[in-house]
Amino acid sequence: MTDSKKTPYAPIENRPLLGVDEVEALTGVPAKIIRANVRNGLLKARMAGSTTMRIRRADLDAWLDALPAWHA
Repeated sequence: MTDSKKTPYAPIENRPLLGVDEVEALTGVPAKIIRANVRNGLLKARMAGSTTMRIRRADLDAWLDALPAWHA
C-alpha cells in the first residue's frame, strides 16, 4: 500500500531551491555566514511565503564563484 501523503525525495544536489541549512550542508559554510551574506546583498535569496527563505542553486553557484581565492 502506498502512502499518498508521502513527499517525494529529491537529492540535495538536484534541488533548484535550497534552504539555509541545506546550503550549509552542501558547502560547509556556516548558516550564520550564509544569512549574513544574504542580508548584505552578496548572496541572492528568494522568499517562498512570508518567512521561508530559499536560495536558488544558480545564485549559490554564482556566490561561490565570487568568493575570493586563498593566497598563502
